[in-house]
Parts: sequence; structure tokens; C-alpha cells
Amino acid sequence: MSTSSIAKASRVDRACERLEAAVDRLETAILERPQAGTGDALQALERENAQLRDLNRSATEQLDGAIRKLERILAAPVGNSPENAAGQAED
Repeated sequence: MSTSSIAKASRVDRACERLEAAVDRLETAILERPQAGTGDALQALERENAQLRDLNRSATEQLDGAIRKLERILAAPVGNSPENAAGQAED
């Protein structure tokens, strides 16, 4: 085996060792990561979700009311329209 190929193999071996060490550090960091805040964060998100659902329900009710009001306005006879005048003449 030539000196060049030995040097390449050595560099590859060192790179593999560095990679393995980096993976080990990542695994350790993941395992040691604190888990205590997870439950609190989940509860906060659930409360926020419930609040947003309530706001959505309220907005839906208000919009439905506004739509019904607009429909009544559009369905009502117009003050000086020919249809309204004809209807008043029949009374």
C-alpha cells in the first residue's frame, strides 16, 4: 500500500471518529434535554385553543346576526319603489 493511500485511509478514519463523536454528543444532548416544561406548554396551548374556539364561535354568531339583518333589509320593500307604491295604492 502506498503512503498516499495510507494517509487517505487515516484521514477517513479520523473523519469517521469525529462523526461518531458528534453523533454521541447529539444523542447525549437529546437524552439530557429537560422534559419538565412540556406539560405546562401543552396546557397553555390547550387553554389558548379553547379561547380561540370561543372567539371564533362569538364572531360566527355576530356575523350570522349581521347577515340575517342584511337579508331582512334587502327583502324589505324600498320606500319609493314602484312595487311599494303599487302595494300602498291597493290598501
